[in-house]
Amino acid sequence: MRMPARRTSGEPLVSVVIPVWRDEEALSRALAHVRASARVEVLVACAGGEERRYERLRERYHGTKWISAPRGRAVQMNAGAAAARGRWLLFLHADSTLPDDWLDVLARADERADTVGGAFRLSIDSRAWQARVIEAGVRLRVALLGLPYGDQALFVRRKIFEQAGGYRDLPLMEDVDFVRRISRIGRIEPCRSPVLTSARRWERDGWFRRSRQNFRLVAQFLLGASPARLAQAYFGRKPHAVVMMARAPWTTGKTRLANLANEAAHAELREALFLDTLEAMRAVPGAQHVIACEPAHACEQMRELAGPGIDLIAQRGEDLGTRLAHAFEDVFRLGAESVVVIGSDLPDLPAGVIEASLVRLRLRGDRIVLGPAADGGYYLVGMNRPCPAVFNGIAWSTERVLAQTVDAARAEGLDVALLDEWADIDDERDLERLKGHSSELTAARTRAWVCHNKWDSHTY
Repeated sequence: MRMPARRTSGEPLVSVVIPVWRDEEALSRALAHVRASARVEVLVACAGGEERRYERLRERYHGTKWISAPRGRAVQMNAGAAAARGRWLLFLHADSTLPDDWLDVLARADERADTVGGAFRLSIDSRAWQARVIEAGVRLRVALLGLPYGDQALFVRRKIFEQAGGYRDLPLMEDVDFVRRISRIGRIEPCRSPVLTSARRWERDGWFRRSRQNFRLVAQFLLGASPARLAQAYFGRKPHAVVMMARAPWTTGKTRLANLANEAAHAELREALFLDTLEAMRAVPGAQHVIACEPAHACEQMRELAGPGIDLIAQRGEDLGTRLAHAFEDVFRLGAESVVVIGSDLPDLPAGVIEASLVRLRLRGDRIVLGPAADGGYYLVGMNRPCPAVFNGIAWSTERVLAQTVDAARAEGLDVALLDEWADIDDERDLERLKGHSSELTAARTRAWVCHNKWDSHTY
């Protein structure tokens, strides 16, 4: 049955949404092939904190819309879709190239009322015979199961996307889940035209090893396995994460310490605190190490300062409670099962304290772990599920912070575990304590700063 689709004046036929994370070279090729026009809207959904990485491409492709969203393919694609105006949404991986007739394919689908979505034929950019075998296997999967994957440039009517509720916020298998849901609404059209995708995944991981892993993970997902566990296997991530909330040391911070030295020396102190705390975090074995960076535009420079083996996300929110809630949300989204958050002013915190908090979070039941500070706040907070409500209504920077957080957690049904008290570095007295009592094996940079900088001991 053919029925002309109802058109809205000025509405593009299709909005192409390209989610991207740390892949400007592939994105450059994709944007060179898909140009914005009256019929085509192009939106790039980049992970928060990466905006500056793509400045050159922003200047070159003026017709492209740029969207910033928390990291995660599903949430980035949803953010792009929310800003789109096209009758159709096409989700394109940055390392894939659409066929020359892709717009004609969408125009024909637009005229078929029973078609709710579709996908292109997978073509792998390699001359290897293994690529042809994998392509044949994908064609067989689509023919028998009606299950194309996201690397086949899925497209869907925007009204159907909205009816289905978009992509579920999963760390993996968001494409499989989405295709299964829209297939219950209407027909998904397999296209003969090929979308060319990079072979780098298969070349890196092994042609058939990669495909066997994909098959096994999809089968486990369809049988009810946790997407978080599957994401850990797929991306090689640890199930438990330690997150350091950190402001870039070269920006302002630690105002109660600012009058101890000139701005240059104060910046050195902030960097010393950051690097010593980072070293304490790195000493925690078997955990994913993450920095939640503020301001967002400093993420790339912070990545260079932190060095290898550290993941970065951008902080989100105006107040501390909102930023904490979002940090937990964003790291759980990436597949973590438990998350511990610390500040960047704990240069002598023993790794064993963080390890103890992770051990408690592995116990059964929903729980929160808090590390009390002497000033009535806390130096550490950990949870085994997101619970933003525990950060609402807190009188931050007061002696009531810990007590109010405990009350909020219990109101949400969380078991509360308290660690031993510890002190962060807030003022001159904390620096004096560090100088006099800390082991020489910890906080080396901060101790060196204290020894080489003098200040008026009667400042406070």
